[in-house]
Amino acid sequence: MKNHIFQLIILLACFSGSQNIAYSDSDINIAAGKHIYTRCTGCHTFAYHRTGPKHCGLFERRAGSSPGFEFTPALTDSGIIWTTKTLDQFLKAPLETVPGTNMGFSGIPSSIERAQLIMFLSTLTEKNPLCR
Repeated sequence: MKNHIFQLIILLACFSGSQNIAYSDSDINIAAGKHIYTRCTGCHTFAYHRTGPKHCGLFERRAGSSPGFEFTPALTDSGIIWTTKTLDQFLKAPLETVPGTNMGFSGIPSSIERAQLIMFLSTLTEKNPLCR
């Protein structure tokens, strides 16, 4: 019930003014994930590197391999390939998942928020206008 109320709030916040349009649970979760992503924007963006690496093209990419960004040896040597499962583990506890990473973020404890953020990150492909 609590999750449905949260989804309704996100739906109203993200799509207010849009009449007679049907939105799927996926749309709602992606919109929620985009909102959650604002917590990341102090260090990350979609299309270019900042303090942290860009997130466009993240899925199926080897951790520590985004061209033009200098990663810690801990991340580059981790052997992680970014998938839903590995991102969930990393976003839950980055410093425990990859000791020695420079990611100075304690993690996202909520599994729902992690899932929504990961769903949004999965949309950041070359086809997404945010990545251009």
